[in-house]
Amino acid sequence: MKRILIIDDDPDIVELVKTRLQQNSYHVICAANGKEGLKKARKETPDLILMDIMMPRMTGGDAVKMLQDYDTTKNIPVIFLTAVASPKSPTGEENQGINVGGEHFPALGKPFDSEDLLSVVRRHLPS
Repeated sequence: MKRILIIDDDPDIVELVKTRLQQNSYHVICAANGKEGLKKARKETPDLILMDIMMPRMTGGDAVKMLQDYDTTKNIPVIFLTAVASPKSPTGEENQGINVGGEHFPALGKPFDSEDLLSVVRRHLPS
């Protein structure tokens, strides 16, 4: 069973995403902020991380930079769940993601459709 870590400070988003993923046979781990998410990522080594950008204590961008410092977490795919980005640009093209330290990470704009969530998760989960 694939393991997905959700890092988001909005309990409603966490519950929505957690429920949808569990309904599709994913094992879900949750963290309420970047610091807690880092600890859980290092302990649990999930297959994928869904992370908010704007959180208290540590932003999603800072958390990603720190994940890349550890051999056990640096290759875990990260998808940002954020109100900062929209799923499509004004020209209708797919969003290019969030740039963190020169690397682009996929992003799913809030609010999002649960089918879009599952599609992005499936696309980025390692086989």
